[in-house]
Amino acid sequence: MWLQFEYVRTVGPLQGVTVDAVRNALIGLHATDPQHRAVSRLDRANAQWVHLDAATFARYVEEAVTDAGDLDIVAATRSLQAEPRAHHPVRILVGPDFVALKISHSYGDAGPVNVLLRELVKAAAEGRAAAIRPSAPHRGALLKAWFKQIALKPGRWRQGLDLPRPPRTQPEAQRPWRDDITWRTTHSAEALVQMRKWRDANAPGVTTSAITFAAFAAALRDLGANPNLSGGIFLADARRFLDKGVEIDSDFCMGMWLSPADMTDPATIHRMLKAELTVPRILSVMVLEETKIVAGGTKGMPDPYPTEIDAETRVRHTFSNQGRHDMLADLPWTAEPVERYNFSVPTLCEPDGIALATTEMNGVLHLDATFHASTFDPDLIAKALDLVCTDPAGLIMASR
Repeated sequence: MWLQFEYVRTVGPLQGVTVDAVRNALIGLHATDPQHRAVSRLDRANAQWVHLDAATFARYVEEAVTDAGDLDIVAATRSLQAEPRAHHPVRILVGPDFVALKISHSYGDAGPVNVLLRELVKAAAEGRAAAIRPSAPHRGALLKAWFKQIALKPGRWRQGLDLPRPPRTQPEAQRPWRDDITWRTTHSAEALVQMRKWRDANAPGVTTSAITFAAFAAALRDLGANPNLSGGIFLADARRFLDKGVEIDSDFCMGMWLSPADMTDPATIHRMLKAELTVPRILSVMVLEETKIVAGGTKGMPDPYPTEIDAETRVRHTFSNQGRHDMLADLPWTAEPVERYNFSVPTLCEPDGIALATTEMNGVLHLDATFHASTFDPDLIAKALDLVCTDPAGLIMASR
């Protein structure tokens, strides 16, 4: 289901992590668990994991983990973002003080990926084998959750089967276009303080992620980026609907088109998300996608980008709150939290899309926006991110 999608996770500055140490950590993981996804090969054509013997993996890891050379932490992240999809579930660049991982979503979403990232960095720094506990398989977990949450509750049928879809757009004049995926990032130790202060005074109970989403939409509007404020794609983790004790160590998240009454009002976004997760249509969306795969097979690669887009492009939002990354606090950092880098960057983006990823790590808000420079001005997007971090309350109050 997730074979087309991948993203880059980069952290730094670090100390004591080398190319050979990361390779040896993975070789050690293979020795104890040769069927672990991180030490297997992706067969895209047949949508399968290919497990390797020890000698083959020892050669394989040399191309999976390489030196970043003269690239700094930003350039290395961009390099992996632009690198064509291949047979590596985990592709790693190691710099003098950073580690950048490009990871297939077939391996996992933010939770499992952070477990892998933390263990690889710590094992490499400590000169030992990586050790990641495999989760017990729970085949049919999605279908069981769907039956329990929707099918067996007639009161939820109507809403649970009413799948959200973006509105149909009218034909527009087109202009030539080429893909030019890129990314901008910023982080702030003060943004969350400001957001919580505003929330306590104006909207008790509203999440900082809802505030971030609303402020970003308002910033794009104020800067003249022509955002589509009728709705956006909001990603959510469906694990909350599983039975107690059922763990999914791969990807169990899904994005849905949702239409808050006001995309620049945090309270409206918060209420919409809370109501949406009361009746888990997200499970219906995931079951539908799985059914399509059973009927037609898995795509190993995404569809090619178009050669034309609307002449008057409107921003299509994708919002992803990846939660707290405090579990990475014990990495061998060489800087205080406010000076650390923690990037989350997808390698695929719609021509008219801006994908905003938000994370919190040790009190610092990290924002990453992925888009195409052939559609949107990178300087404008960078300014929007800075506005969210420097004056979130001002952006929100200006919308009222």
